[in-house]
Amino acid sequence: MLIRCIVLTAVSALNILAQEPPRTEIELSATARKIAIAVPPAQVVNLINDQVQREYAETLRRDLDVIGTLALLRNDLPSSISSDSFSLWAELGCDWLLVSKLSQTNRDGVAVEAIVYDVKSGKRVTSITKNGNTSTYKRLAHMVADAFEEFLTGTPGVANSRIIYCKEDAPGVKEIYQADRDGTNIIKLTNHKTLTMSPSVTRDGRLAYLSYLPMPSIWGQKVPGGPHVKLYQPSDRQYNVYTPVWSPDGSRIAFVQTDGKGNADIMLIEVATNRIKRLTNMDGLNSEICWNPAGNRIAFLSDRSGNPQIYIMDDDGTNVRMLGIGGTYNSSPAWSPDGSMIAFVSRFEDNFDLFVYKLGDQSSYQINTGFTNSESPAWSPDSRQIIFSSTREGRNRLYVTDLSGNRVERVLDQTGCQQPVWVRSH
Repeated sequence: MLIRCIVLTAVSALNILAQEPPRTEIELSATARKIAIAVPPAQVVNLINDQVQREYAETLRRDLDVIGTLALLRNDLPSSISSDSFSLWAELGCDWLLVSKLSQTNRDGVAVEAIVYDVKSGKRVTSITKNGNTSTYKRLAHMVADAFEEFLTGTPGVANSRIIYCKEDAPGVKEIYQADRDGTNIIKLTNHKTLTMSPSVTRDGRLAYLSYLPMPSIWGQKVPGGPHVKLYQPSDRQYNVYTPVWSPDGSRIAFVQTDGKGNADIMLIEVATNRIKRLTNMDGLNSEICWNPAGNRIAFLSDRSGNPQIYIMDDDGTNVRMLGIGGTYNSSPAWSPDGSMIAFVSRFEDNFDLFVYKLGDQSSYQINTGFTNSESPAWSPDSRQIIFSSTREGRNRLYVTDLSGNRVERVLDQTGCQQPVWVRSH
């Protein structure tokens, strides 16, 4: 009963099969030379478990390996990291060394100092210090990688981030899960034992979602770390609700409500007061909501023109306009955190492919992942990557791509995963 299914049944077969106008495929790839970097084994001060030392270094290498501006060296590396050995590193083409020093500050405390050396000059470029404990050493590696990417680009990386998603546990049963960016540390967030889906997360970590308990209702948290409570359920049982999405400031939730007559409209609830406002009011289907980062505009899917297309309106429902994307079937808008782009799914050459619409020059570009079925795109917190769901390997799995589509990776081994949301860790 997902709203996507409602939209599909409402669109005529003639529209679905209509010939689409030609569209240009453009790769958004960087051509600059990558910085060659190596991560030698971490140095140890005091007593630290060998596993901590080993897994910290490997986690850091994995995190750095996905940074597009870096080329990570792994094989046939010199055993020494003294300044006298820098010429050997330079012969391998290494530009920088990232050397970590792990120290145990007390029984459970761990401190890390990561120093970046310019191999050619032999000088220290920068240093990064982080503190944690023996149970969070992998997170320390994530934090170092993010700080290093911020040093490189001015924007923190996303190694220390979380992915929230829904997963099918059994036929007719879906629950909300979260995992670290690297697919580890999987935690089940709900246990309603029914259809529970469409997660949305505020900047302070509060969750909202849809759950059939026993009928479609909006559930979530009113305070960070608080209990999961029912936030909204229609008083008229012929109405259904779908896809709750938090506003960026966490004060409102936009959602879709059907009227039992084949129409679906976008509504807004103020969580503190339970005050409801209708943003669209017309025959047809309006669904698949996303906010811009400022919280004053909403992008959404509507079939008001005859075909599913993406529209933008102000957060009070005024100033509605259709994006000039082209094509006859566009859906699943996702606004980038930096506000400059909207990712979406479009039917292109009989496939459902990922596209990015650049608001500045009002043009769209295909992300050439090579996948023939992509859905539910969501942005990384730094606006550099997109996570999406695909049935490329059978049942739905989650994948991450850069904006060129040249680097695509599967995030989780789990199947039956959909509707991802990507947020920074707190």
